[in-house]
Amino acid sequence: MKRSEFLKKTGLGALSGTILKKGGDELSPDKLIKPAKLKPGDTVAFSAPAGILFDSSDFLRMEKVMDEFGLNIRFGEFVRERYGYFSGTDYQRALDLNRFFVDSSINAIVAVRGGWGCSRILPHLDFDRIRDNPKIFCGFSDLTTLHLAILKRCGLVTFHGPNGSSDWTELTKKNFKQVLMSDNPARYRSKSRVTTITPGKTSGPLIGGNLSIFTTSLGTFYQPDTTGAILFLEDIGEPVYKIDRMMAHLKTAGLLDNLSGFIFGRCTNCPAAARPGFTLRQILDQYIKPLGIPAIMGADIGHDPDNFTLPIGLQVTLHAGKGEFWLEESAVV
Repeated sequence: MKRSEFLKKTGLGALSGTILKKGGDELSPDKLIKPAKLKPGDTVAFSAPAGILFDSSDFLRMEKVMDEFGLNIRFGEFVRERYGYFSGTDYQRALDLNRFFVDSSINAIVAVRGGWGCSRILPHLDFDRIRDNPKIFCGFSDLTTLHLAILKRCGLVTFHGPNGSSDWTELTKKNFKQVLMSDNPARYRSKSRVTTITPGKTSGPLIGGNLSIFTTSLGTFYQPDTTGAILFLEDIGEPVYKIDRMMAHLKTAGLLDNLSGFIFGRCTNCPAAARPGFTLRQILDQYIKPLGIPAIMGADIGHDPDNFTLPIGLQVTLHAGKGEFWLEESAVV
């Protein structure tokens, strides 16, 4: 089918302007939409909603990993485009996502990488069509913006997990398969050393993502409701004083006030300040311990090679004393 015919048939040809679709009411657990699980023979589409992916070996690795899962692969039309530091213009990057969501031959969408750019495509996304055509959407880092926006406006469970260009370690592949290709609720036991900030056991919807990106949601239409939530955060390349500043921002904005639990993943290449200063643990203690909620740090979430696949919005139970957490139900149907 020619591109012009496809756009006409699906109605995507009308997506030429700013069309921020707010579809859906405020999120509540009984309105959450789970995507269909992946099975061998399904097709995974790789899109580039943010930065440029330069290395051709990354594309070859995506094909190899998906082949191990028995999955077919398709790349977005603009995944290799160049527009400044983006993979195509804002409209082109959004168009790939819009088309993949309405294309019935696509079963899941994975971002090729993070970087920066997801916020710029929000005005061009058709949230009504995304809600009406639910499917797996996976990625992390800058993709936090899209996870929060889709959850807020569509009620669709998306997945903070590996990008196409991730390292795809054995733990990453095993957890990706366990969460997205199984009917059984996943259990998250980190290979890395997990530290208990505050012991205890709690349950709540899993909300979070990259800390730097998460803070940019404040004051926007996709700012999450963290009431009763288990908040998870991670980051990369941020000095500890900047982590301190962002945690203070969340506290001042009230997003820490009514949490049920807290999980901090990895903070990759986050240098501590020269003395005098604080460690990351000391900063987290200062903001999280006074809340009196079960909390851990060091889970395999983030920019290190091992990276869990986490369903945004679903109920999880955190056992902080054991340093592990698990889903209360399957993340897919």
